[in-house]
Amino acid sequence: MKKFKPFIIPILLLVIIDQTVKIVISKLFMKCEFDIMIKTLRFNPELNTRLSYGGNFFELLSSPFVTILLNILVLFLFISGYMLYQTKKSRTSFWVKVIMICGIAGSLCSLIDKLFWGGSLDFLQIPTLFIFDLKDCYLTVAEVIFVVIGILHSKEISVKEYLHFCCNKFNL
Repeated sequence: MKKFKPFIIPILLLVIIDQTVKIVISKLFMKCEFDIMIKTLRFNPELNTRLSYGGNFFELLSSPFVTILLNILVLFLFISGYMLYQTKKSRTSFWVKVIMICGIAGSLCSLIDKLFWGGSLDFLQIPTLFIFDLKDCYLTVAEVIFVVIGILHSKEISVKEYLHFCCNKFNL
């Protein structure tokens, strides 16, 4: 648990910001719609009850049971991946910290959305493409940095090594 202590406050802060913004929007701004950046970004609140972006295309991915299970799996992947990283590195790089903070905060926000909102209160829209919220921004930051680091360090840690680590660590 000591390894994760430095992440607790930043993660909680991002979760509180995400949920506070949603509460304020749901109480005061649900009927508002306006351009933030003309023809590029709009404020357009909408409760997405399909429970995931994929739920708009595949019924299975709008099942509460399946999406909650996926959220728990993603949290496990972040935590176990970091545990493996710690066995290989003596210091945690800034970018790995960003991945952990944004990834876990985004996953927790997503879990809260499903459990307490019945979906995600999305409010930022790129016209004709998609609508999203702060949690999606957190997750996207984590995903992009993860992919870049993964490409740059692909020789250092493999999926096979990760699976072997998890089997040994968690007695799977």
